[in-house]
Amino acid sequence: MRIRHLILLALVLAVAGGTGASTASASGAQTITVVARQVDVNPGETNPCDGDVGTITDDEQDVFHVTAQASGALELSGHGTARVTFVPDGGGVSYTGQETFNIAEAGSGPTFTTTMTTHLRLHGTDGSFITIREVAHLTVSAGDVRVAFDRPTFSCS
Repeated sequence: MRIRHLILLALVLAVAGGTGASTASASGAQTITVVARQVDVNPGETNPCDGDVGTITDDEQDVFHVTAQASGALELSGHGTARVTFVPDGGGVSYTGQETFNIAEAGSGPTFTTTMTTHLRLHGTDGSFITIREVAHLTVSAGDVRVAFDRPTFSCS
């Protein structure tokens, strides 16, 4: 999952004192801001609306804020946007659109809670749309994942 990889990157940078803007407060909290930009090219992907196989390209920018509290608790918040394209291998309907996601995570040691939202809307060359939305909240404790809710929606129109 792309979001989990980005969170891990932000946390590693925060703990290792990597790149990004860092601040300290009187309470002993340390905050780092990580800005990442990347282009992901994913060939062999299937359009769920018509079954065509093609390449999805994401031109993405993410901003994460990670705060390490003096108590050892970590807080992460992040937002990302991506310009997304789908180009089928053998011709057919191409899609372009925008994806946004937000994430908030807090915890200490092996226990944390996460809430995330994702919205993707793609417009096809034939006038059709693909829309994917998801809102999820989960708690992880010593390897046990409890999902409070996960509400994905998907439509082809």
